[in-house]
Amino acid sequence: PLTFMTPFGFIPDFLEMMNMVSGGFLAQQGFAAKLLGGQGAVVTAQQLMTGAVSFVRLTAIDEFVAVAKGAAFVSVATLYQGSTFHVISPKDKPVNSAEDFKGKTIGIVSVGGSTEQLLDIMLQSARMTKADVTTQVVGNSPGAMQYLRQGRIDCFIKSIGVVVALQTANEPIAHWPTDRYAPMPSQIFVTTRETIEKKPAMVVGFLKALKASTEDMLHGDLKTIFQRANGDFDIPGMKNINEQVALMRFIMDGPWMSQGRENFLRNMPELWAKAQKGIGGAGIASVPNVEALYTNTFIEQALKA
Repeated sequence: PLTFMTPFGFIPDFLEMMNMVSGGFLAQQGFAAKLLGGQGAVVTAQQLMTGAVSFVRLTAIDEFVAVAKGAAFVSVATLYQGSTFHVISPKDKPVNSAEDFKGKTIGIVSVGGSTEQLLDIMLQSARMTKADVTTQVVGNSPGAMQYLRQGRIDCFIKSIGVVVALQTANEPIAHWPTDRYAPMPSQIFVTTRETIEKKPAMVVGFLKALKASTEDMLHGDLKTIFQRANGDFDIPGMKNINEQVALMRFIMDGPWMSQGRENFLRNMPELWAKAQKGIGGAGIASVPNVEALYTNTFIEQALKA
């Protein structure tokens, strides 16, 4: 048996996790696997801490915060080496840099969430503070364009899914990834130090299945993979499956491969060092020994298989 968890339900962004089950890749490694849909990063991290699940997908910020509070978490692979969030503004009135934030009203997804934390890091990088900007919660949907049209905000920070949706709708936007100013591993697979010490074979097997699932997505028919996964998981947005396929291709070509195809799924030490500087500098979380937060021991074994 092996139970693992997404941080937010079964949205299309977690296709590689659903495909590990529906594509039979975990079964091929000898696991009777169960994938749960989480209800937020905090709850997901708590489930990992209690041992209710063995692996979760989180952001690097989530792991830094959890470890700073005493959790013994370790990243065993990085899926998104580039940012999952972009700064979006009108094409005819673009906000082209973090330095342009000064005096602006910036839309964020939620108070205290990832977008506000990334904004803090970007402001710190541009030698500014929260006092230099105004923030407004606008959610994480393309509907935030109404705030731009009404002049209530100057730009907003959203997931790349919103970027693709706006581009598909031919909205005139300018956008750039937050890792221009806040570089860090974006989406990582996390387990506990106890698991890597007591069950190393399980970690390697899980990562072999992850490798097989992502290779299937990179080289197979994404529409078929989505439909197969939807038979096991209720994936929202399947009525617009072509849009979901476009989003996944955008993700695979961009954040998945931002450190080069040869480094796919590896934890990149330089990104972790930059994350430590940015997250610590913005006062979000302090973790003195960043090398303890990740290991490539198991992903290297999986990649060689």
